[in-house]
Amino acid sequence: MKLKYLISVLAAGSLLLSGTSAFAAAENIIINGQTAQIPADMGSIKELDDRTFVPIRFIMENLGCQVDFIDDTKMAVISSISCTYLIQEGNQTLFVLPDQYEKTENIPMDTAAFIEEVELDGQTYGRMYVPIRFLAQAIGYEVGWDEATQTVTLTMAK
Repeated sequence: MKLKYLISVLAAGSLLLSGTSAFAAAENIIINGQTAQIPADMGSIKELDDRTFVPIRFIMENLGCQVDFIDDTKMAVISSISCTYLIQEGNQTLFVLPDQYEKTENIPMDTAAFIEEVELDGQTYGRMYVPIRFLAQAIGYEVGWDEATQTVTLTMAK
């Protein structure tokens, strides 16, 4: 009886380990045909509620935007050529502030950004994660998903 239990535990453990390594190996994003690997100190791809989340600084800087973070309000300020975007932890709205005299737009999201704390070199840092499909489409990118390779593809919309 104990032997069956031990074999079951070992088999379950090996399945968990193989699933983890398969996911960890698939942390790729292709942006306009170029593979963009997320550096380990910037975070990783997260799956939550059937959504793919990525670290906001990594993805937005790779899409040509500047990202600043306001600690007090837990809000990211994303600056592109034509707009400024605001996204806040726990808030399901993307605020779009056009650079010209256009009307401010609030775009509802079906999920909220979240912050994950990580420790690097004895310091604690926060990493804001955002739903990649929603945010990339909001700034004008087409988003694809390759199930076989678990790869997200972003291409500037024409």
